Amino acid sequence: MSALSGRPRVALLTQVNFWRAGAGHRARILALVRALATDIELTVVWPLDLPVEEEAALQAAAPGVALHRLSLAPQGAQDDALAALAAFFAAQPQHACIFEYLDLHWLRAAVPAGVLSLVDTHDVVSERDAALVAAGVKLNRSVLSARQERQRLATFHGVLAISLADAEVFQQWLGPSRVLLVPHAHIAPFDAPQMLPLRTPLRRLLFVGSEYAPNVQGLAWFLETVWPTVAAQGASLDVVGGVGPALGLGQGLGLPTSDAVRVHGFVADLQAAYAHADICINPVQIGSGLKVKTVEALAHGRPLVTTSHGARGLQAHAGRAFLVADTPAEFGAALCRLMKQPEEATRLSQAALALTAQALSADACYGPLRQLLLQAAAAR
Repeated sequence: MSALSGRPRVALLTQVNFWRAGAGHRARILALVRALATDIELTVVWPLDLPVEEEAALQAAAPGVALHRLSLAPQGAQDDALAALAAFFAAQPQHACIFEYLDLHWLRAAVPAGVLSLVDTHDVVSERDAALVAAGVKLNRSVLSARQERQRLATFHGVLAISLADAEVFQQWLGPSRVLLVPHAHIAPFDAPQMLPLRTPLRRLLFVGSEYAPNVQGLAWFLETVWPTVAAQGASLDVVGGVGPALGLGQGLGLPTSDAVRVHGFVADLQAAYAHADICINPVQIGSGLKVKTVEALAHGRPLVTTSHGARGLQAHAGRAFLVADTPAEFGAALCRLMKQPEEATRLSQAALALTAQALSADACYGPLRQLLLQAAAAR
């Protein structure tokens, strides 16, 4: 067994290929990994085998982060998984272990006593499940109740909440001392955030989203109820990510689109997509957590119109750094106003970048977690 020494040693247990772009939950984990790796010895623990090309992609996305494969069979026994994780901790002692998602809660039993165990929640699962079921979305697993979620969270030393609303729920369940607010920080691909040039007139709308059901539902709502209003003003809409194909755009399924709606699918260079856009939209209406696409739009200095749900976790900045609209009439009116008033769009863009620098930086979002991990190392 190797001894603990030097920088804090932290394992991050996940079965999400976060180094691959294309979804908000991957962006969340990647930003967290990059931020922690600056002064923490971080090891990503992957339950299964990992092809060589995927390991290379991980190293390219997060240089300096170690990888440990448990090399379990895809449908292997839980006892084998627990033994493999226990063997990892025996060979490579850690100060802390972060579980990505509550789905892996059962592996908590393999974490040795004295190792700080944390779960990064991303959302309140029971709230998200209830919202999805109410919207008619069929889940590929059992719906998690609030009671079940509370019991599973209670097995960890601490819970990482991505938004204040989520943190308040967890604090009611577990008490304030066991909940840490860790929002999502946008780590820009450029040296420093800067306002992208705004053209006149403002006509190019952008929606970035994965094939996640709330994104599909939100885009369908927008196209059916809002798009006719803004299309009449000469707007165009670029749909980037898996959400367009998942909705069947471009496949003649009867949705009210036109040549002004361009479906791009997955795009590796989102910076180029944002640079092309004049105004971003986020019409999601169900789910939980904090919307990464909202943070990305703000970090790129784009004027944004979203729903109250899309603003979850950032509501205090509504009206100053972005606009909130929940009805078709309100959403359409907000977009038409921005299209005709570039000075308001510029004001929102400047405020969005200021918010990003102050509240959505890596230090602001991950500083408290980094301090907690440093304290855990010092205590041992």
